[in-house]
Amino acid sequence: MNQTFYGWVHELSQAEDIAEFTTVMGSTTAKAYTQITSAMTLIHGLPKFYQRCLAGDFTIEHVNATAHACKDVKFENLPAVDDYLAERRADITIETFKKSLGMKIAVLEPLEDRLEEASKRRRVDITTTPDGTAYLTLTGPAPELQACYLRIAAFARAIHSGNIAPFSDQMPTGASMDDDRGIDALMFDILTRTCPQLKIQVTSNNTTTGETSTRDIPLDRDGLNGTSVTPEDVINAVNEAAAGATSSAESAAGSGARSGRAAGDEDVQAFAVLTMPTHGQWFESQARMITTVPFLTLTGDSDLPGSFSSGSPIPADTVRRVAGHSKTWTRILTDPATGTPIDAKATTYQIPAAIRQTLVAKWQMCTIPGCIRRAETSEIDHIVPFDHDHPEQGGLTRFENLHPLCKMHHQAKTDRRYSVRMPRTGLLEYVFRHGITAEVSPGDHPINAEHAKLFDEVHFREKPPPGTGDQVNGIPDPTNPPAPKSPPVGRPFHGDTCVSEQRPGPAPGDGKPGWVKSNPFISSSTVQNEWIWDSGERPPF
Repeated sequence: MNQTFYGWVHELSQAEDIAEFTTVMGSTTAKAYTQITSAMTLIHGLPKFYQRCLAGDFTIEHVNATAHACKDVKFENLPAVDDYLAERRADITIETFKKSLGMKIAVLEPLEDRLEEASKRRRVDITTTPDGTAYLTLTGPAPELQACYLRIAAFARAIHSGNIAPFSDQMPTGASMDDDRGIDALMFDILTRTCPQLKIQVTSNNTTTGETSTRDIPLDRDGLNGTSVTPEDVINAVNEAAAGATSSAESAAGSGARSGRAAGDEDVQAFAVLTMPTHGQWFESQARMITTVPFLTLTGDSDLPGSFSSGSPIPADTVRRVAGHSKTWTRILTDPATGTPIDAKATTYQIPAAIRQTLVAKWQMCTIPGCIRRAETSEIDHIVPFDHDHPEQGGLTRFENLHPLCKMHHQAKTDRRYSVRMPRTGLLEYVFRHGITAEVSPGDHPINAEHAKLFDEVHFREKPPPGTGDQVNGIPDPTNPPAPKSPPVGRPFHGDTCVSEQRPGPAPGDGKPGWVKSNPFISSSTVQNEWIWDSGERPPF
């Protein structure tokens, strides 16, 4: 029963059949294996979900995502996944769907086993296209690639924002960063550089024609003084190369006077490739990751996986180590049925860290349809604008008025290019300018939902049998009251009544039991000459 559709198809498929299939499809062998595996997974492994797809409940994107996620799920666990998908709402974005499905699979199968299999298949592929671009694909365990992505993204954000502090040991005193590349372009340039590089750029301004020309001049690193490059070495080398470049440019032009250009017209700028910082302070301030850990996993009572802020699962042992080294913990309450984080509130315009982290865990990404920007790096939008003059009158900082939007889409909302409202907590309704509307809900969180079930089971298992008078911190549990005690032989039980002209026995006093005259003012149904037995014991409160 450890067999999967991926292994089954690759084990039983014949090479000549695959070749025939690729001929019909006009695809590659790898594509053929993928298509066959997907079809077998959907039809034979997920029949209920397959019927919903035929009924039009899901798009082809949902189909492809499901087939990809379930190709390595063991046969014995596919029925549980199918039952989950049979009840899963369809009105969600593809990214939310993929993350929730991934969490459900992580609950059913040991994540360590899946990561081990992913590690065995780790690889790097490249696909080129006729337009001159190419796609580099890294396939491997999610935690390692997630950490790699966050490091590169943090490095790019620091450069983009001109944050020079982390690179003070690499740049001359008084230098500043002025780079007009976007974050995506910076991430590409960081990832594709295999060794430190240095170049200068000389910009020539013609004072007569006003024309500007720019050319890059390589600067040989080996030509610098020694093997250790200092900021002074960089400045001297740049000045020498710039002077040489200016002289060469003037000689090539023939006559500087004829072109109306002088050496002073040259504006020289130096660009150096910086090395990503690796010290702990850098990672703590720039490349930190928010992780969610189930409480029972933290205490060692379960091995449910944790998750990154993006929704990617993390093995229990790994997430316990991460939590053990974290300086800040934030408690997040979740809905026991869906696992979705529930309300948190604030009365200020600024979003407190606890609320921001809960929103990140709830939505995971920018909420506008199609955007995959992580909520962790997005801005928090007040759907009803915050009333700075009268905060109590509207736009409050609470869950039913907050959601994450990336900077670009937040600005578009501010510019009134579209509208968004929250008709009820957890449901967003977008209205675009051409009349298209979309409803967006946060994804459910199967890990948290399973944790709620386990929590109930642990509570039930540890709860004393009924009638034992369970106490928590010395306070009686009203759902489990003590069993009635049998009174001593020949003595009434506390609360027993007796009708008699005279007291039927001793009077109570100083903790001693006895008969007390019933008070007719307590209840209109009190019988005259009714007596109540008081055991003399102190009340349990």
